Amino acid sequence: MVPRLASVLALVATAMASQEAAKFSYLVGSAQVRRGGKSIPARVSFACQVGDTVVLSKASRAELRYPDNTLLRLEENSKAVLTQRAKGVPEPTLLGGKAWANVKKIGQGGTGFGVRTPTAVAAVRGTVFRVSDADSSSNVRLYEGKVDVGSAKTDSLARIRHEVAGPKEVSLENWVRLLKGEEVTFNRDGTWSRGKFSPKADLVDPWTRWNAQRDSAAGRPWATDTSAAASTEPDPFKE
Repeated sequence: MVPRLASVLALVATAMASQEAAKFSYLVGSAQVRRGGKSIPARVSFACQVGDTVVLSKASRAELRYPDNTLLRLEENSKAVLTQRAKGVPEPTLLGGKAWANVKKIGQGGTGFGVRTPTAVAAVRGTVFRVSDADSSSNVRLYEGKVDVGSAKTDSLARIRHEVAGPKEVSLENWVRLLKGEEVTFNRDGTWSRGKFSPKADLVDPWTRWNAQRDSAAGRPWATDTSAAASTEPDPFKE
């Protein structure tokens, strides 16, 4: 009886572990985790499960750490569902607001990662990028590494990478590969545009600068100096 019970408990433990997504590693302000029709107040070390919806209030910021040490951060007034691309491969869905990801590289302990919005999906193997989702469009900016971005219809498991020029509707098979300092915007009408920006100059943005400082504190810096960046916008979350 004891060995059999132990086997059952092991199976239950395995099933529960497979549902774990990420844990809150930082939280300022307030966040709610919606699960099974209930709303649970989040706190540091709170363990989220696959399928949970994380909702941040005004004047709030949060950082979630995945088992492979990939970091996902959410800005105030953001909402994200902790979905998966495949078992063990996280692909949270941003339903509004801003998200930042510092992804652990595959081959260095990373499992692969992506972020999905209603109009776009970013599939990565190890990089630093931000995603913003608004009513009319979604934007992806790359600060380090490489990221493949496609429309929300694109299969991020069987991605076929093609460089596509000019605003046009992105088909199921087409991906846009971004390099450091590039961004892409997907519109609700199916069109998209591509451009460039300066990661260093973007440090004047409080959200970008805060994430750069958090990345540096985590031992995974991409910006050489985050203290020298002057901003005309005060950061209400300045620590």
